[in-house]
Formats: sequence, C-alpha cells, structure tokens
Amino acid sequence: MSAPIIIHGNAFVSHWYVKPERRDDFIKLFNALWQGAEEQMGVLTNFVFYGWGRDPNEFVAIESWKSEEIVSEVRKSDGFKTTLLQLYDCCSKPMLMDAYSPWEGSRELFSLFPAGPSTVHPRTETMGAIWA
Repeated sequence: MSAPIIIHGNAFVSHWYVKPERRDDFIKLFNALWQGAEEQMGVLTNFVFYGWGRDPNEFVAIESWKSEEIVSEVRKSDGFKTTLLQLYDCCSKPMLMDAYSPWEGSRELFSLFPAGPSTVHPRTETMGAIWA
C-alpha cells in the first residue's frame, strides 16, 4: 500500500498538553472518540495521525478531512463536544490548533478559523481551543 500525497485537502494539528496524572484518563477518552468512528474516518479523511510529541505530556492529533463540511458536522455533534470537554479536564492548558491550507487550493481556511480562541470548539471558563 502506498502512502497518499495530499495537495488538495486542509490539515489540522491539535496539540494537547496532558496532565501526567490524567494521562490514562486522556488516552481512554481519546481512544473512545476515534475508535467509535474508525470505519467512517477511513472514508471521510485523507489521513490521520495520533501520537506523542517530544514533550512526553504533549499529545498530537494530525487530521486531514476530505471536506470542511464533514469536519464541521463532526464538531457539531453532541458526542464530540462532550468528549472534548472531558479531554480538556485532563489537560494543563488549552488545546493549541494549527491549520494548514493545501498546496493546490484555497486559503479560505484562515478566514474561517482566524488566530485566537476557537469559535467552533466547545470551551469552559479556563479551557478551550486556540488557533495559532
């Protein structure tokens, strides 16, 4: 199987800063989030990577969805919102989001998601997502 080369789809990188004492809880919640949709994600995404950064408490999710409409619907689902709030509770600081426009495509992504606090992710008084 050859690896895909994506030049037409947006990509998102989420940086989660997990409290060491909540690592097991975070992993359990995150696994439930993606494993419950694994078959769908194989069809609806260009690629997905989940792993740990150089800092052992930084979890990184890299995703490229086939369309913004698809990921927008995922973000609106009650299950996604509830799980995100639970994941935030396992973290020491807000999730940092990077967005990347495709090599061959529009840059409208940056207008949809301007730098600063996210308007498409749930938030609490102290936690949420921040677009870099």
